[in-house]
Amino acid sequence: MSAALISLFLATVFLVNMLMQPSPMLSIRETSVLLSPVVVVALIGTAVSWIFKGIEISNRGLNIYLFMLEAAWIFVIWQLFYTGGEMYAGHASLTGVEALVDVLVLTFAIALFPDRRVMFMAVLPLMLSSFFIRFIEIPANPLFPVTKLFCILAILVTGQKVLYSWFKKAIVRDVEKQYLLKQFRRMALVDGLTNISNRRHFDEILSQEIRASERNNHPLSLILIDIDYFKRLNDSSGHQVGDECLVEVAKVLAVICHRPRDLAARYGGEEFVLLLPDTGLSGGCQIAKKVRDKLAGIKLDHPDSELGHYITVSQGVCQWREGMSADDFISKADTLLYRAKSTGRDRYVEG
Repeated sequence: MSAALISLFLATVFLVNMLMQPSPMLSIRETSVLLSPVVVVALIGTAVSWIFKGIEISNRGLNIYLFMLEAAWIFVIWQLFYTGGEMYAGHASLTGVEALVDVLVLTFAIALFPDRRVMFMAVLPLMLSSFFIRFIEIPANPLFPVTKLFCILAILVTGQKVLYSWFKKAIVRDVEKQYLLKQFRRMALVDGLTNISNRRHFDEILSQEIRASERNNHPLSLILIDIDYFKRLNDSSGHQVGDECLVEVAKVLAVICHRPRDLAARYGGEEFVLLLPDTGLSGGCQIAKKVRDKLAGIKLDHPDSELGHYITVSQGVCQWREGMSADDFISKADTLLYRAKSTGRDRYVEG
């Protein structure tokens, strides 16, 4: 509880200041007795805060404690006013009391600024005490305490609104910054044309999955995919048609790789890759067959293919073996892909 620690600090400062006076208004014993309500309540709050550290205290409990602390300080303020009035002529006691109240108001306002309701619960009783003390001491001039009261209230309300608006803008800027960072990261890891993972993201995930397979001894399969006669499609129908073909193939692969850890990525040009954790060679072959059948079903036009009128793909399917590096794994899949292309295309070769 920050209010308790602040009160202990102010009570200590008040005691030291009283002792440093050439002619102290109160003795050490009298000052200690005067401050005892504040010290006791503040120590109780500090002890409770330390004992229940990590446990959230209800708002009702905090409000009750704040009320007790306020009552203790107001008791000290009025006692100080009456004691000073008996010992000093003129308005000397008024000056000291107002100085103490101003320090308390400023301190509590700063400490409790984020919560307007709690802040005013803390400062209003102190400000009203100062108002009535001045009115009692100088009843002929009521305008000054009234003006002071409303000016301080206006400053607190305006300041709280301004700081709240600054805080809100800072939060919004931070959220926007996090969103932009997330978008930039996504842009760095996603292929701009096909909207699936790019080569960089694939390389990162491949290294992670190889380490996971080494630890857990789980199977890991990879399928390297190449669109048959894609260059001919680009040359005859134009790059726009070629790009549309890449997008449609990527959609098929993204649908087939539906498990949370499966990854479909554009490997480069017309090449794609599927990374299949917890999947053996037979499972990888089943996925390769699904890719072939799905593309045959949607019938993407390819007027210059030697295999028919529609898009087909060649695939190399392999399973990671212990001791394989990421480069070895990809090289093995590339070798199998080359074999699929050299033996007629529109097929997959496993190994």
